[in-house]
Amino acid sequence: MESLFYHHSLDLTFKSAQTLQVIKDYYYLSKLSIPIVVYGTYKREADFILIQKYIGNSNLKVISRRRTFFGKILVKIIFYWTLLICTKKVIVTRHYRKLSEALFLKKILNYKVFHEMHEESFPYLFKAHIKKEKIKSLLLNKRLDCIIFTNPSQELLFKQEFNQDPKRFHILPNGVEVEKFENATMSTNFVLTYLGQFNHWKNVELIFESLSLLDARYTLRIAGGQGDESSKNFINNLLKKYNIHANRVDYLGFIKNHEVANKVLNNSHLLLLPLGDNVQSKFLTSPMKLFEYMATKIPILAVNHPSVRMITSEAIFLSENNAGAFTDQIREICENKRNFNFDSMNLLAQKYSYINRSCSFLEEVIRGN
Repeated sequence: MESLFYHHSLDLTFKSAQTLQVIKDYYYLSKLSIPIVVYGTYKREADFILIQKYIGNSNLKVISRRRTFFGKILVKIIFYWTLLICTKKVIVTRHYRKLSEALFLKKILNYKVFHEMHEESFPYLFKAHIKKEKIKSLLLNKRLDCIIFTNPSQELLFKQEFNQDPKRFHILPNGVEVEKFENATMSTNFVLTYLGQFNHWKNVELIFESLSLLDARYTLRIAGGQGDESSKNFINNLLKKYNIHANRVDYLGFIKNHEVANKVLNNSHLLLLPLGDNVQSKFLTSPMKLFEYMATKIPILAVNHPSVRMITSEAIFLSENNAGAFTDQIREICENKRNFNFDSMNLLAQKYSYINRSCSFLEEVIRGN
């Protein structure tokens, strides 16, 4: 069996959604007897201990050092050395610079290269100094063995941008630990819930604008951000902007992933997924919270972008991306008690489980290439 090397430096804390996604994706894949190596640095040892505890004695190895100047250099040296002495290997990248490096080295070394597509893919669309032709030449390079799209909408954007199909690809959306969320059930009170980061492109402001148009029966439970002063200020500024009384919003701070179902999602009436009018939201994101939401017994309302629609089909409620439409949908779902197909939604969550994703990765990507 080939060893898999994930060539992207991680911030080794589960507060990072990227790290959470990578560790869980590849931990479950390593359980199929695939040796996997990832690397990164940590600021707080306690954060890294949580990662070590999660992966246990699996086939997933994390090369790590404390985040200092020399620590960053040493981690990369160990990673490259481990890579060089391994005879049968696959390199997985997610950033165009690492992809460029891997394809160059493939001229003299024998390995396969897989490239994962995420929010930072197609970087020329939001970074003017990066040229479209450079990214196109990398993604269509004959030495690239496979592109892994984490959302069908990414393949759609690829075709739109480059006016041709990708040569070798598979679609593997992010996973979910279904068993951790399946017991979260719906409340009769009008509790609206959002879980996630407060990045500008995720358009969390849409929820607050909608809340300002709803009566006092509706409250918001929100968890995420970093749980620090900047996150609290973000919430408080939106409360002031939309003249919302503070007792209608319960900010829980940052909640550890294994506590999300019980502390955040359970006893909600409606789970919300806002997204902005930008390329990350429309095409590139593969939102982990959407998969976690779909494993519950609670209705979901999301913005109707390809990144959501092509994952969920008709299993959730969708809205246009403006406060008026979003508010109307909330009222319609909550007050008119619109029927919701939990069976369809939960079956989708099972389809996107980490176990199923790992089996597809092994059979379609590793053995198929």
